[in-house]
Amino acid sequence: MEFKPHLKRKRSNCQDYHKLLPFPRCNETERYQGLFTGLCVEVANSEHAKITSLHDNGCYGRGSKSRGGPMSGESDETLLLGLEESCLLAYYLKVLEITDKLGNLLDWQAYLAAATTLDKKFVFKLAAYLYLKSKSWIIKSGIKFGGDFLIYKHGPRHYHASFLVLVQTQAQKLCTHYEPKNLKGIQRVAETSDKDVLILKVNQPNDFELLPATPLELKALTIEETVIRRFNYTSFVQTKQKQ
Repeated sequence: MEFKPHLKRKRSNCQDYHKLLPFPRCNETERYQGLFTGLCVEVANSEHAKITSLHDNGCYGRGSKSRGGPMSGESDETLLLGLEESCLLAYYLKVLEITDKLGNLLDWQAYLAAATTLDKKFVFKLAAYLYLKSKSWIIKSGIKFGGDFLIYKHGPRHYHASFLVLVQTQAQKLCTHYEPKNLKGIQRVAETSDKDVLILKVNQPNDFELLPATPLELKALTIEETVIRRFNYTSFVQTKQKQ
């Protein structure tokens, strides 16, 4: 299924609109250096790799001293990256190197083990993240709305998010979070800011092993889309009359 977004412009910042690129643009000298803090990956400015460039090309992370991007102007501000976007930048796009607090470089398996310890759904959320990124969505955390992600077609600076995304695994089929009455509550929260709810169900083969899963093995996971949208009778009648 191909879900279509509705786009709602924000009232501010309407004059200087520019479309964000979904992926960072950098050359071989612009390798970003990230520190895995145990909660996120923190990236600091370097001579050849500026965190503002990383944020502006794909809207990755948020500033440590700013509400959105790193815009405080303070020299010690860093960029805080989520687990999924850090994984994309480091092991798929190869523009980020991640180290632990001891300075050891984390390879794929070490990062996967650390991220899964922090979030047991990490592998499935990563699969959903990559799926959305392949469709050129701008993806931000959806935790303040009770979801996993917020997705934008043109970024959060000028537009509101089109969807609040929930990632569902096979183990969550009986989870109360996905009962109709609770989904209705999530939908109402999303509607307060003109968002629809998108459920991405991640299916895994019977022989799929969570650890150690490789990037190639993640291709075995499949995604099902379900959009929860309230039926608007007036809009439905008007559309039918135009036809």
